[in-house]
Amino acid sequence: MALENQKVAVVTGSSSGIGLETSLLLARNGICTYATMRDLNKANLIKKMTEKEDISLKFIDMNVNEDDSVIRAFEKIHDESKRIDFLINNAGFGLFGALEDLSIENIKKQFETNFFGAVRTIQQVLPRMRIQKNGIIVNISSLAGYVGFPTQSAYASTKFALEGLCESLAYEVEPYGIKVVLVEPGIIKTKFVENMIIPDNTRLISSSLLISSDRSSSAEIPSTSTTNSNSSDDNKSPREVTEYADVVKRFLSHYYYAVRKGPDPKQVAEVIFESIKMSVASANRGNFFRYPVGQDAKSYLEAKMKMNDSELHSFVAKRTLS
Repeated sequence: MALENQKVAVVTGSSSGIGLETSLLLARNGICTYATMRDLNKANLIKKMTEKEDISLKFIDMNVNEDDSVIRAFEKIHDESKRIDFLINNAGFGLFGALEDLSIENIKKQFETNFFGAVRTIQQVLPRMRIQKNGIIVNISSLAGYVGFPTQSAYASTKFALEGLCESLAYEVEPYGIKVVLVEPGIIKTKFVENMIIPDNTRLISSSLLISSDRSSSAEIPSTSTTNSNSSDDNKSPREVTEYADVVKRFLSHYYYAVRKGPDPKQVAEVIFESIKMSVASANRGNFFRYPVGQDAKSYLEAKMKMNDSELHSFVAKRTLS
């Protein structure tokens, strides 16, 4: 990207997947990039790539769930760089299961990371960006940020909330030259499934579907033992099967298949980078932008725009529960 001075970016959730690929892509294009993550022990892969390529990529531990951790990380970044041009909020995880089966505790955890984590980082960069009179905030949403899906009531709620936050925030920061971007990926082949939290009474269904996926494909699908370790502690015996077993099984069978066939996270990283370049170039074309990523995201967005609620409900059910 042709910029007069080296710019500075901060990427959350950078240990793998979209965050890792985005951090690498920005650094490879001359942007001084801070890759943040909860556990720096998970940074071995990206560190090796950084050393091999000799790019400007730095690593900072930051837990977006904790105020003190976020404040410390940004204080260090401010002390070193004196500026932040781009913030990419990528940290997040999935909580999948019927709403009745989810604990309030885990729903709160879902919001803590996916929504309040973004709020914390945005509040840290805004004072600096206001002084600079420029900056770009990129929030990684999801196609579940504009269409609700079975078993995703908690997850979709966090993404719907993030989208509303961005729409409102754009008005507030426009006078200061700050731009807001929503990137809305569809299903991407990452460790998202491996890191999902699933209610105890849904684990057996999920495990059997993952085993089926392992047998039918040589693609990388997380082991059932890894997924099972992220149980929801809802005080239900694993032998107790959810009352929503039919819907859960039908949806997850579609979902796990789609993950297996999903695009590489590099595709999302490329859209993030392009969104930054286009935002820099669009001085007089507003300050709020949306970018769906993947054919599924674009297809559902088109359906959302053209269909009434009843039609959309039938459209989603036919594609995910049939």
